[in-house]
Amino acid sequence: MINKKTGLIALLASFAVGEIMAGTLTSYQTGDVLICFRNSGSSRDLVVDAGQISTFTNGVTPNQRITISQYGNSQLSLVGVDSASWSAFTYASDGTVFVTKPRTTLAKQSTAWNNASLSSLQSVAGRINSIITGATNNLTAYGANTSSAIVEADSTASSANYVFGLSYRDGIVGVNGSAANFYTSFQGVPENTAPNTFSTDGQVQRSDFYQVSGTGIGKAKFLGYFELNTNGVMTYVAYPSAVPVINSISRAGNQTTINYTAGLYGTYTLRKNTSLSSGTPFASWTSVSTLTSGDTTAHSFTFTDNNPNSFYTITAQ
Repeated sequence: MINKKTGLIALLASFAVGEIMAGTLTSYQTGDVLICFRNSGSSRDLVVDAGQISTFTNGVTPNQRITISQYGNSQLSLVGVDSASWSAFTYASDGTVFVTKPRTTLAKQSTAWNNASLSSLQSVAGRINSIITGATNNLTAYGANTSSAIVEADSTASSANYVFGLSYRDGIVGVNGSAANFYTSFQGVPENTAPNTFSTDGQVQRSDFYQVSGTGIGKAKFLGYFELNTNGVMTYVAYPSAVPVINSISRAGNQTTINYTAGLYGTYTLRKNTSLSSGTPFASWTSVSTLTSGDTTAHSFTFTDNNPNSFYTITAQ
């Protein structure tokens, strides 16, 4: 009698930790990624130059974690992380825009932005340039400011350092705007907003990072996600592997069929073992096959297994 097989799901991802090369707002280069915070409670914004987009896309490996080190508590504490709205974005010389989209479910990728018209993306680039100008005007506004991380008054504050229309808040919402969509230039809101108890909630926030082309056709390319910790530390995860899932297992004679979903990036390996010994790590289970990946659709794989009592898992790296 053939026992029902049990499918176990595991994600074993290797993480390479690094830090990105610094950029500066005072010598901003096209393609430098801005990470911005705003908080109506403090009436202040924080604009951070996190370095060139190539640092996030070239030479990085799936699941590589990159700590954003261009700002610290000395700047973010002036703005406040509780109730803060934050986003990341930049633009390239060909009109491409790179921009975040907040996740509604922490462990699930958001629905990708659509590629847009070149003219609309050029409007977004114009708003980004206004944010850079506003930040550099405020370099000396607070003692904690550096050339890479500048705190400024937003449009709700009465401050000699505030220049009308040039704060982060003005750039993404607009002086008279109501939504944070680059004053109606973009298709949606790239900001994630922390709850008012975020620093004590113990739950990170994630926003996916997309490459939006000016072709106006198809979906934007998914690059990774930014993760904001409750202590204010931001990390970027490049080309994250999705959690692999065994959807079903069936058996006919010695032929076993696994129905599964994998992910866009990384290598997914089907493994088997004859026991669930707690002392044996999943990565040490016998490799059956490298599975199809590169998408998030369902796949099926059939193979010969002469052992009637096997356990299965999928590992990713």
